[in-house]
Amino acid sequence: MGKTSRYELIVIKAEEKDISDIYQIGTVSFSDAWREETIRNDMKGGHSCYFIAKLAKKVIGYGCFWFIADEAQLMNIGVLPEYRRMGAAEKILKQGLEEAAERHMEVIFLEVRVSNLPAQSLYRKHNFQTVSVRQDVYELPRENGYIMSRKV
Repeated sequence: MGKTSRYELIVIKAEEKDISDIYQIGTVSFSDAWREETIRNDMKGGHSCYFIAKLAKKVIGYGCFWFIADEAQLMNIGVLPEYRRMGAAEKILKQGLEEAAERHMEVIFLEVRVSNLPAQSLYRKHNFQTVSVRQDVYELPRENGYIMSRKV
């Protein structure tokens, strides 16, 4: 971990009141961030679970996981740039993996840009393996993506 703080970094389930923070973090984390309405509808859809990372009272990161049948999918993890490398993404990932286990998921998948080496390193640390490559799946900039998975 890089920076230190006298506040504890916590990860909790997100609520509807957190949508604006999730959206703001998404806009600085992803070139194709989801709109607030998309996040709201996804939260209400019944198959997703959002977590937020908080430092003091500030939401600094979030993660979105989908749970369908016996498979989980990590859709997004985003952390505000000034709070990266403090362990928030890893705590969010661990919370999502715990949720997947509680829901009796068998496997979890994710997709990551081939250029996103920090994320790939985190996922490999948690036993994700690359299973395939999707060609030109990302835009802004156009880029391939790795599909990674692991057993829950």
